[in-house]
Amino acid sequence: MGIATAGALIVFPGTSQGSAEGPYYFKCVGPLADNQTIAASISLSSKELTVGQQLVINWQLGDAQRSVKVPDPLNPNHDKGGHLAVTARVKAHGVWTGQGAIDSTGTRLVPADDLRTGKPLSLGLVSPGLATAERAGSGSIEVGPIILDLADVESTWNNDFQPVGDFSHWYGPGWNHVNDPLAYFGKTHYEQDLREAKNEGDEATFTFVGTGVDLFGDKKNDMSEFTLVTDQGNPPDEASERYNAYWQVAGERRVLEKFTAATDLPYGKYTVKIKNQTQDKFARVDAWKVYANTADNLNASPYRTVCSPEPKFPLIPLTVTGGGTSQSPSPDPSGDPSQTPSGTPSTTPSTTPSTTPSTSPSGSPSPSGNVSRPPTPQENFTPLVSVIVQGTPTPTATTTVTLTSTPTVAQVAITPLGGAQTGEAPERSNPGAAVLAVGALLLMGGMVSGLKLLRRRAAHAGER
Repeated sequence: MGIATAGALIVFPGTSQGSAEGPYYFKCVGPLADNQTIAASISLSSKELTVGQQLVINWQLGDAQRSVKVPDPLNPNHDKGGHLAVTARVKAHGVWTGQGAIDSTGTRLVPADDLRTGKPLSLGLVSPGLATAERAGSGSIEVGPIILDLADVESTWNNDFQPVGDFSHWYGPGWNHVNDPLAYFGKTHYEQDLREAKNEGDEATFTFVGTGVDLFGDKKNDMSEFTLVTDQGNPPDEASERYNAYWQVAGERRVLEKFTAATDLPYGKYTVKIKNQTQDKFARVDAWKVYANTADNLNASPYRTVCSPEPKFPLIPLTVTGGGTSQSPSPDPSGDPSQTPSGTPSTTPSTTPSTTPSTSPSGSPSPSGNVSRPPTPQENFTPLVSVIVQGTPTPTATTTVTLTSTPTVAQVAITPLGGAQTGEAPERSNPGAAVLAVGALLLMGGMVSGLKLLRRRAAHAGER
């Protein structure tokens, strides 16, 4: 089967479409439902297909799963809510172009009140998966994991923390950890500590998942110039800022000063590097603030939770019989040649997905592959479709059109009026002599008429 995407929403529990399977039970590992069980069903449009027919895979996640909730409802990072991303996966076996995973995904904004009160989180809606049978045979669908992530709209990370999800930090030589509980103009350092370095070239990094990041640091008369460079490992995509944190007022220290590193990034995993540019002046890291205007499961949030089938579910069998896709009629060569332009496509455009390499390992719990840009945050799930082929090329839809030149008339650029299609003009008579004769007769008639008129006038004058 070639794998493609679909745009309809899932069918809710209580309705039916095709062959319903389940409910299936999934054992979860991760902060949102650690060691808990959730249930879901899927609905197949059909188990018996013909070549060229599409199979629609709909997930039925149901109402709020009471075991899915944030473990830390009082975390101040929930103050502006968070984006819940869900990926529901099945694996394809048998009559496919390669073997891979078909992901159904959705993202929605969870209000801060729902996180604060520790309410169960509804998994909401996810998009369906769509596959097209390309050859006859026996195949199957294997129900895979359900993957959950929660990205806070704004989250603050101290200079020192335990790595979690795709969030981590690194400090090179020269960086010292300093505890500082003192207040400066009514403010203290975030969690009352910081990191600092005073050698030119000293570097540290912070890796995060989101759409933007700021550094919280100090301003003082012992502070240096420093640079913040944010990238994905690709220099053409990097954002670079240079700041001077020197504060001219002796003895006055400003804390929790914001230095923006990057904004309006596509949601993803980034690393921001701070580098001291002044010898014997301090570069300081108090905390980092991360922004997220959406979420997906392509990178792990601090709340990454994977719910796996347990025990392993039996495969759902599929049968594909011969048939094939319908072909568009070719132009009728016996028809009117003027209605058959040269260059008419001789074949129907093919929508069979072609393949491009993919390196997604089979069985990996983390989605990978084609990345679709996430939608603007909404209160309801926004359907997305992410189709991933594991261990085989990733299908991409292409259209192939072959053009042929079909001559319908003789190879003559212009055929003279009245001539045969041989390229030769017909013989033509010369009517010039006849025209001259007629003109002479008319002239002679005019002369005779003039003489008669003169004679009549002379006779009339003699009679007088």
